[in-house]
Amino acid sequence: MGTVLSPDYPEGYGNNLNCIWTIISDPGSRIHLSFNDFDLESQFDFLAVKDGDSPDSPIIGTFTGAEVPSHLTSNGHILRLEFQADHSMSGRGFNITYNSCQSFREVLIKT
Repeated sequence: MGTVLSPDYPEGYGNNLNCIWTIISDPGSRIHLSFNDFDLESQFDFLAVKDGDSPDSPIIGTFTGAEVPSHLTSNGHILRLEFQADHSMSGRGFNITYNSCQSFREVLIKT
């Protein structure tokens, strides 16, 4: 289990940011994200969540604005979070907690 916070959360993030976090759990597990707080400049600053560790990995969610996103669960054991902020204005940022869980397939194999 861990936490991902935007820079300077909750005081507000800066301008011209490009931040990347990679979350890696044990092979065969999945990663569950819980969004505890979310406030980005709508339409200009965003957080993209990708299913894998590559810039080209499939996007499973892109978020902006002040609506707290629903929980997300990866398809694999690696998630990549990409946060981009433009040159003006900022919000409070985000507070995300994550944990890993065994995939359904792994549970079936073990029983």
